[in-house]
Amino acid sequence: MTAAADHAAAVEQTWSYVDGGARTVVVDSPPGAGKSTLVRQLTQRLVDAGGQVPIITQTNDQADDLAASIAAAVAPAAVGRLHSGEYRAPEDAPPTIAYSTRAADLAACPVLIATAAKWAFVSGDDHHFELGVVDEAYQMSSAALVRVAGLFDRLLLVGDPGQLSPFTVADEHVLRSLATWPLDTAAGTILRNHPDTPVVPLPVSWRLPPSAASVVSDAFYTRPFRAGSPPGERALRLPSAGTDAVGAVLATAAETGWGLLELPEAYLPRTDPECVAAIATLVGRLLGAGASTVDGSGTRALTPADVAVGVTHRDQRAYVRGAVDAALAVQGIPAGAVTVDTANRLQGRQYEVVVAWHPLSGRRDASAFHLEAGRLCVLASRHRQACVVVGRGGIAAQLAAYPADEPVWLGADTPQVDGWAANVAFLDHVGRARVSL
Repeated sequence: MTAAADHAAAVEQTWSYVDGGARTVVVDSPPGAGKSTLVRQLTQRLVDAGGQVPIITQTNDQADDLAASIAAAVAPAAVGRLHSGEYRAPEDAPPTIAYSTRAADLAACPVLIATAAKWAFVSGDDHHFELGVVDEAYQMSSAALVRVAGLFDRLLLVGDPGQLSPFTVADEHVLRSLATWPLDTAAGTILRNHPDTPVVPLPVSWRLPPSAASVVSDAFYTRPFRAGSPPGERALRLPSAGTDAVGAVLATAAETGWGLLELPEAYLPRTDPECVAAIATLVGRLLGAGASTVDGSGTRALTPADVAVGVTHRDQRAYVRGAVDAALAVQGIPAGAVTVDTANRLQGRQYEVVVAWHPLSGRRDASAFHLEAGRLCVLASRHRQACVVVGRGGIAAQLAAYPADEPVWLGADTPQVDGWAANVAFLDHVGRARVSL
């Protein structure tokens, strides 16, 4: 079957469970598999079947994006956007979106969209729905789920199991003594308490090229998926990348889809100035090389908006932002034209080329935070053409020496993907594209 046929079959299978009255359905989606498109398509079918369709998102940005895409599908009917009092609607929002802080004001809207935090304040005495649609169900915590679950008889949960899970900066040990864990994912909670829940995996990533789909699938997912684009359809062209290490790693990334720029092994603070400088040089060289991209739509010049830098910590973001802006100012490119952000904030976003600062670069230890599979998965799965990883040497030895000393908690589910194993597998793949600086 073609990629499109595989994807369509998964959509129809999901609809058959929803239409057949399944109490809970989970859809597992790899990066760029079209979660939002799936939610929009199924929402339109539910609207056609009658009744109001409630959608639960995790952030206001997700809610706004979904509202805008669904508004076109159900027009001329209005999409209801339920929000808090401090919320401000986007200036470019479609006119067919109705806004209110009260669900009762939006009763006539066939679709009602709000964040989980807002849904928690909707009274179950006044509002009840047959089916709720949860978007990004692996980002939603079980604590958030329990606050809204009583509003719905059935749930359709759509999400990416490879992305970052809910987390806390507080001490977990007191709550971890409980039989249930408030920061478990909503999808995981449903699967544990309703083991007969059907799980439908989306089999195609429309974002990742063939060079990346197999790497990301092998390292970070238990269910394999493939790229939607055929080999050779996409290309990154770099007429003048240079002959030094930076030029070599860019050329390698253009040829293979991956690059690893490895600095000399050293233990340094996480704001390592040499890594910051290397990343800024990479971005400047890339945008000054006359680069262009090729895909199914044709050929076009690579723009600053097509490039992103992914980091682990906010202080790294600040240093890299300043260095990248300074490097691009020489070319007349305005500050902020290239996205620089943490993995947490890059979830759900897409670029042509990504430069990723490896979470374990320059560290003496391999903590659970830096080993989390979802963090590295986000950094490695935002691109359509190529990803260049930047880091210090010695990561492989660091992983080999790291003892798995995380406590095992009673009642906790075993992670689908072990962070240490995912890091080892990913480094093995990307290490084949290593260039030493």
